[in-house]
Amino acid sequence: MKRLPLFTCLAVAGLLWATAGCSLPTEVPRCTPEQLRAPISLSPNSEIEVVDPANLVTLRWSYPVTYPIYPYATVTCKPDFFELYVWTGAEPASPGMTGRVNYDDEVSPGVWQLSWPIPLQPGNSYYWRVYAGLETGPGPDVKGPSALGHFYTGPRCTTETIQPVNLLNPPDGASVASDEEINFVWDDPTSCLPNARYEIDFSDTPTMSSIYGGSTSLRTDYTVSPAALGWESCKRYYWRVVTDVNGTLDDPISEVRSLFVQPEGILCPPSGLRPEFPIAIARLDLNCRLGPSPDYPIEDAFYAGEQAPIEGRSADGGWWLITSPTRGARCWVWAEQVDVEGDTSGVEIVEAPPLVIFEPTLTEAPPTTVNCSQYTDPQSCVANPACQWHIVPPNQLAPSYCENK
Repeated sequence: MKRLPLFTCLAVAGLLWATAGCSLPTEVPRCTPEQLRAPISLSPNSEIEVVDPANLVTLRWSYPVTYPIYPYATVTCKPDFFELYVWTGAEPASPGMTGRVNYDDEVSPGVWQLSWPIPLQPGNSYYWRVYAGLETGPGPDVKGPSALGHFYTGPRCTTETIQPVNLLNPPDGASVASDEEINFVWDDPTSCLPNARYEIDFSDTPTMSSIYGGSTSLRTDYTVSPAALGWESCKRYYWRVVTDVNGTLDDPISEVRSLFVQPEGILCPPSGLRPEFPIAIARLDLNCRLGPSPDYPIEDAFYAGEQAPIEGRSADGGWWLITSPTRGARCWVWAEQVDVEGDTSGVEIVEAPPLVIFEPTLTEAPPTTVNCSQYTDPQSCVANPACQWHIVPPNQLAPSYCENK
């Protein structure tokens, strides 16, 4: 049998459709859960767009064409609604507030929008997520794939003092798998938007003596895997965020936090040390303090026989900076009470944190209340300086008594 060319087949099919009195469907079909797609064309969503926090921000998006009908037409399958939420800092696991827009409430063909009712704070990076959904009830609605947008709020900084950022995630001393994505998140407490960028620095030393950079934008998050950074398993690394204002040593710098790369299913050496690093071994139960002196508060315990990496030393060489095995806290132990394995000649001096001494507040004890009525004779009564004997005249036919002065 001779085969007809494809375009001939389509023409014949179209003729049969027309002669049968059929027409293309005009009703947009409802999506199935599998057909839901992520919204597109989010706005605002830009590295340069700055929103005025004095006004409520309007969030806009579109929805992709996803549902083909035969070879003649392609139409959009219809979700029931769109849902979205807004945040700054680390993305919440469960949003405190969401906004919903019905699919039928488009503001123009293929475009939806929502005016977010909560005023935004100035000088921040904001993020928002939107997804299409289906009302299934009873029970939770079906959510499709989401799309992520971000923007910034003004005003831009002029002469204000730029403050160091606050690190939010991951927590100091956290362990991460070799193949997992790490979401670094920070918050800028400055109440304006810096005319600068944030640079996240990484190092394999707590003093950040050798660094390499990551994110260089005004976004306050950066996601990357240890593999992409070239990090080795069973090793501790360090990170901080610099607000690159003018590229000088005066740029605001955050605190330094550490991360330990712990591969799944592999037992790392004690305290995550590689053999080339020196190890501190506690001879007896020790206090691990916030600074290299007994005057500093106790941060953790370093128990007899435990091992920990030596990450720094005090200027006088009398204290080691370690990461405690119990809680993964960076703290100081007295060098005379630990044994050391490995070469410590390369251990760098770490500046001690400022010592804050808390003076106890002395308060006067409240005066003791004396119950003078307990005394029933004049001698016992006047023996207490707070009491006096009250003599009742005989004509009142009442006994005398002891009373407070």
